[in-house]
Amino acid sequence: MHNINKDSSQEKSVKMRITSYLLTMLMFCLALPLQAQPEPTNTPLQFSLSEAKDYALINSPILLNSARDVEIAKKRVWESTSMGLPQANVTGSYSYSPQLAGLSEQLGEFIPDPNFDPNDLKTSLFGSFQVDQLIFSGQYLIGVKAAKVYSNMSVLANTKSKIGVVESITNNYFSALVARQSKSILDSTLAAVEKTLFETTQMYKNGFAEQTDVDQLRILASNIKSSLSVAERQIDLMDRLLKFQMGLSIDQPILLTDQIEGLVFIMDVDVSQIDSFVMDKNIDFKIATNQEYLMQLNYQVKKAEYLPTLNGYYSYYKSFDNNFFNDQSPSTFGLSFYMPIFSSGQRAAKVGQSRLTYMKAQTSKDITTENLRIQYETAMSEYLSAHDIYLLQKENRELSLRIYTKSITKFREGIGSSLDLNQTQQQYFDAEGAYFRALMTLVAAKAKLESLVANSSM
Repeated sequence: MHNINKDSSQEKSVKMRITSYLLTMLMFCLALPLQAQPEPTNTPLQFSLSEAKDYALINSPILLNSARDVEIAKKRVWESTSMGLPQANVTGSYSYSPQLAGLSEQLGEFIPDPNFDPNDLKTSLFGSFQVDQLIFSGQYLIGVKAAKVYSNMSVLANTKSKIGVVESITNNYFSALVARQSKSILDSTLAAVEKTLFETTQMYKNGFAEQTDVDQLRILASNIKSSLSVAERQIDLMDRLLKFQMGLSIDQPILLTDQIEGLVFIMDVDVSQIDSFVMDKNIDFKIATNQEYLMQLNYQVKKAEYLPTLNGYYSYYKSFDNNFFNDQSPSTFGLSFYMPIFSSGQRAAKVGQSRLTYMKAQTSKDITTENLRIQYETAMSEYLSAHDIYLLQKENRELSLRIYTKSITKFREGIGSSLDLNQTQQQYFDAEGAYFRALMTLVAAKAKLESLVANSSM
């Protein structure tokens, strides 16, 4: 008992020293100057499409969690592996009984040792150390393989997430460029209309134009201003969406450095290099293959339940008092053997279910293979069609712009009417809309094609 009180006082002393140390460190930290936080900046960050993709692959919140899933899977592999490695544990026990039972009080009459004191039985203090080692387990060996396949699946899922983010960045980057170009076109068109409106108003005041022409031009200017308001909101929306997917703050201004025409030219070069579809490089095919293998291992695990399990252990025991009942051999070696015999068909049912699940995975892989071939052929056909339509709409856009420009010139020279001007302007805007829709269809088709041929080298 004296030793126990001594240990308690030592423990209190240690706690006091730790508390004193923590208080000293706290005062030291409070005395340090606070680290300056970076001031918000209004300077736009510049990104090309390639730079936006690279930035997103590092900072996208979606990919950050996807990368964490990969790390979790790696930890699970080690968790499964460590189950077959040596396991060491230390246990201890202390008990005190103020009153002895009748049998304990009578033990002194039967024990000839003159140093025996029945009061020693009131205290029990002992400790033990044990090491366990799995020697053989069929389920463990297959389980380690399954854990590694699961880890590989998380890597493939991370790669698929990267491909999806790159595809989204591509589409939204182009959408942001389209929104900017639409606004630029509306700005230049509004400037031309307002100039014509001013000139027509002056001519009307001098009796050389009609009130209808002035009113018609005012309607045109008002409609363009309305479209400009929509375009400005569209730019803000596309920028916010792009910055979110990249992992940027939505309040951080950005500047897109690429131009639509240059990116479309690069797209043509990229597609010309895609001469065939390699199934083994497709991420969905890899996922289906690993899923099939995982189900095969699960089938093997269920069959391994019929196999025996063998474990070994070593135990060391130490008593720290004179308690008669704590007398035990200090060292013990042993083996434990488990052999399943009869489970009323439960194990057979599990094996049958896992076999059918494995067969389903095989069929799913075959379905995925055929679907991917069809998707690639469809994606290539859609891209080629979208490319032809894009070139056609681009030509129509240039023609309608030329017609609209001539219409403005004719109206200023008094040859054309305001109705003709209104008609050609609407035709030009329709051509612009068709051009941008064809462009986005082309971009989406190209991004989908890239996703199909993308491999795990990302």
